[in-house]
Amino acid sequence: MHIIFSTKNRELLISTELESELHAYICGICKFLNSPVHIINGMPDHVHILLEHHRTISLSDLVGKIKSNSSRWVKNHKYGDSNFS
Repeated sequence: MHIIFSTKNRELLISTELESELHAYICGICKFLNSPVHIINGMPDHVHILLEHHRTISLSDLVGKIKSNSSRWVKNHKYGDSNFS
């Protein structure tokens, strides 16, 4: 499955200092949900994720968990932005 999601209003909130740790965090979420990531990349305003979608979780639940958990993580990260969404 190829998933793409962007920051709210396509704001440039994913800095180079934040990017690699954010990608690793998202990979951890996906692994926990039995949907391992094959590759992840992005730009300052969006993320691309190629993963194996496990049949035990709906696609909407998977994306929702990735977005909510990663957003919360970014808001609390030293290079994150409290307005991130």
